[in-house]
Amino acid sequence: MSEGADKSRERITQPDQVLYRPIAQAFVADGVVAPDAFLLNSADVKDHNRLSITRGSVATAEDAYNERAATLKAGCEKRSSTYRPPVGVLGVTVEEVEAVEIKSPEGSEARRPLTAWDDSMNEGVPDAHGHIDYSDVPFSEKGAHLNTAKALLARAVDHGWKYGPIDE
Repeated sequence: MSEGADKSRERITQPDQVLYRPIAQAFVADGVVAPDAFLLNSADVKDHNRLSITRGSVATAEDAYNERAATLKAGCEKRSSTYRPPVGVLGVTVEEVEAVEIKSPEGSEARRPLTAWDDSMNEGVPDAHGHIDYSDVPFSEKGAHLNTAKALLARAVDHGWKYGPIDE
C-alpha cells in the first residue's frame, strides 16, 4: 500500500481490469467526445494529479454512471444550479493506461507515465473509486498532458460506450 496526498492507495495490477470514466455533457459535441474527458481539471490538480475512475472489478459501467449522476445531482441541488446528467461511460483497461507513451519533457525519449490506483479504502471515498495517476505528466506540461488524454480517449472510443450514451 502506498500513502500519498493524505490518502492510502493500492496500485491496480490486473492488466485487464476495466477503469470506467463517466463522461460529462460538456465533453461531448455532436456525438463526439473531446479529450477534455480525460484531461485533469483544477480539482484533479488539487488532488495531486489524479483522474477519478470507477474500478470495473467491483462495479459495472451502469454503477459508475449512477454514482456520478447522483454526485452531480446532489452538487447541483446544493448550488441551486441546473442538473445535467453524464452522457454515458467509457472505459480503458489498466494495461492500456500503463501503455500510454509520451515524450520526456526534453523530447529525447519516450516514457510511460501513467498508473492506476485503488483508493476506495479511504473514509468518504466510494467503494469502487480509483484514479489514474498523472503525477509524471504535470498539469504544467500542457502538450504532454493533452497527448496523454487523447491517447486514453482513443483507446476508450475504440471500445465504444460501456453504458449509454443517454439521450436527454
